[in-house]
Amino acid sequence: MNKRLITVVGISLVVILTAVYFVSTKDNQVVEEDSFESTLVEEVVEEPAPLFKFGIPVELFDIKEGRIKRNQTFADILLPYNLSRQDIYTMDKISRDVFSVRNFVPRRKYTIFYTNDSIKKASYFVYEPNDLEYVVYQLDDSLAVFREERKVEILERTMAGVISQSLDHSIRAEGGSPALVSAMADVFGWQIDPRTLRKGDWFKVIYEDRIVDGESVGIGNIIGAEFNHMKNSYYAYAYDKGDGLDFYDEGGESVQKAFLRYPVEYSRISSRYNPRRYLKMYGRVQAHLGTDYAAGIGTPIKAAADGIIVARAYTKPNGNYIKIKHNGTYTTGYLHMSRFGKFKNGQRVKKGQVIGYVGKTGYTTGPHLCFRFWKRGKQVDFLKEKLPAEKPLTAEEMIGFEAVTELIEKKLNDIPNTWSDKTVSASNE
Repeated sequence: MNKRLITVVGISLVVILTAVYFVSTKDNQVVEEDSFESTLVEEVVEEPAPLFKFGIPVELFDIKEGRIKRNQTFADILLPYNLSRQDIYTMDKISRDVFSVRNFVPRRKYTIFYTNDSIKKASYFVYEPNDLEYVVYQLDDSLAVFREERKVEILERTMAGVISQSLDHSIRAEGGSPALVSAMADVFGWQIDPRTLRKGDWFKVIYEDRIVDGESVGIGNIIGAEFNHMKNSYYAYAYDKGDGLDFYDEGGESVQKAFLRYPVEYSRISSRYNPRRYLKMYGRVQAHLGTDYAAGIGTPIKAAADGIIVARAYTKPNGNYIKIKHNGTYTTGYLHMSRFGKFKNGQRVKKGQVIGYVGKTGYTTGPHLCFRFWKRGKQVDFLKEKLPAEKPLTAEEMIGFEAVTELIEKKLNDIPNTWSDKTVSASNE
C-alpha cells in the first residue's frame, strides 16, 4: 500500500515538474519576444526628393516633348498653350541677347512645362540647340531667358585596329564615330594620305569620350596615337605648351601643317583642282580652281587655319560662301554652304572651328564643299602646295613634353595587339 502511494506521488511530482517547466519556458519566450518587440525602431519612410529636369521641378507641371518642325515658329508652338501674342513679341526681343527664338533649327529637341488646371498654360519652354547646352525660356510671372551648359564627364578610351578596307571602315565597324575618323585624319593627314593605306596597316589611338547623362555626345581631344603604314610607324602626342593642344612626334617636331588637310568632316574628294577640266554636259573646257569634298547636307565645315573672315555672303555661282584671310600669303574660300556658322564678317576664327555647313547652294549638281586656296592672290592647287609646318618645341618645352610622352607611350603599348586575326577591338581605359 505504501509502495503504491509512493509510486503515485512520484508520478504526480513528475507531471507537476514537467508542467512547471513548459510554463516557465513559454513565459521566457514571451518575455524575450516582448523584449525584442520593444527594442524595434519605428521605420521612418522618407519622402522622395523632388525630381528636376533642366532645373525645373517636374512634379509641378505636365510635360510635352517634341522636335522643331520645318518652318515652325516659337508662336506656332506656344499659342496653343495660351501664351499671349504680347508675351511672344516680348520674348522675341529679350531672347536675342541669349538665344533668339528665331534661330530654332528643325529636328532639335524642345520641352514644354505647363499647368493644366482650367486651361493649358505654358510656364517654361526649353530648347536644346545641341547636346551640350539648353536654353530655358521662362514664361510665367516675369519673362526671362537663361542659357545653361550640361555637366560633361570625360572618359579616356582606347581603340586599335587593322585596315581591311579603309580607316573610315575600320573605326566605324567597332562603333567609332565619324568625328573620330575626322580627328585621326586631321592628326595624320599631312603624314599619311588615306588613299594610300594598305590592307594590314594598323593604328592605335587614345582619345576622350564626352558623356552627358550617361550618353556619348562626341569625342574630345585625341591624347596620343600611333599609325603603322607600310611597316613604318608614325606617332602623334598631344601637348599644350600654353596656347592649346598641338601634336608632335617623338622628337618634338610638329606632325601638322598650319592648315587642316580636310576642312570638312572626313569625306571623299569628288573633284580636284584642274585648270583644263572638260565639262561633257556643256561640251567645253571650264577651269575648276578648287578641291571638292563630297559630304552630306549639314556636315560641319571647319576653318582650315587661323585667320579673319573677310567675306560672308551669297552669290549665284558660289551660293553661301565664306572667305578667310590667314596672313599676307594665304587666303581660303568655302563655297555652296547650306547655312553659316556663328562667326560674322570681320571676326577672327581659329583652325578647326566650325564656320558653316555643307550644302548645294549656287551652281552645283549636288551637296559638297568647294574649297578654294589662294597664294599671294592667285588660286593654286591646295593638295600640291608645300605648306608651312607648325613650329617645333623648344629645348625648354621638350622637358615637359618628354614627361608627357613617356606616359602616353606606355598607354599605347598597353593597348592589346589584334593584328594576328585582322580584327579591330575597342576597350575602355
